[in-house]
Amino acid sequence: MKLISNVYSDMLSIFNYPFIPKELTENLKGPILLHVSDTPAGIYGYIFRIIDILEPEIIIHTGDLVDNIKLEKCRNKINRYSFEVAKLIEGLEKNGYSEIYYILGNHDDYKTIKNLTKRGTIIQDGIITINNCKIAVSHYYKEYSDRVDFNLYGHCFEPGHYKNNETVGLNGVLNINIIDLSTKEIYHLNYPVGTNRLRLMEPRGTFL
Repeated sequence: MKLISNVYSDMLSIFNYPFIPKELTENLKGPILLHVSDTPAGIYGYIFRIIDILEPEIIIHTGDLVDNIKLEKCRNKINRYSFEVAKLIEGLEKNGYSEIYYILGNHDDYKTIKNLTKRGTIIQDGIITINNCKIAVSHYYKEYSDRVDFNLYGHCFEPGHYKNNETVGLNGVLNINIIDLSTKEIYHLNYPVGTNRLRLMEPRGTFL
């Protein structure tokens, strides 16, 4: 049954439609936190559809908002970056119910995001408290001396998701991560087929 679901999920994602299992929508109590990272412009519609279905109260993007444009290496593409990131920010902020955090990645431009966002919070990295959960956020994987409930990061494929004592680490490059903050249950949704190609990434551990 899992194999059938995976095949169905992959088929839907080719057309930029997410597969969200029925048990996920039935079991979520909320508040819901949605975590994404390193998003190429070609998957924005897919992410927006997940948001429309799940209506998360919190959205955390751990950096590289337009990951098909490697801005750190190609500053001459800033105008194209601005055009694409404007679409992402508008899509994330169009609803009135989500609290949104943008964590800057190495291919992001602070001034551009600051000028475009109307109600998002821009963070380099740090620890935020939401619904009595301490959540570490950074584009890069970091270890924290303070106890945190969740450690959210992106940038590359390693380290993967992990659990270390009371901390759960979630890599937003690997999956779209859904956290039910009332129960601390975690669900992983797949990115659409071809996402890593759009990112110009291959799963070899470290990159960009």
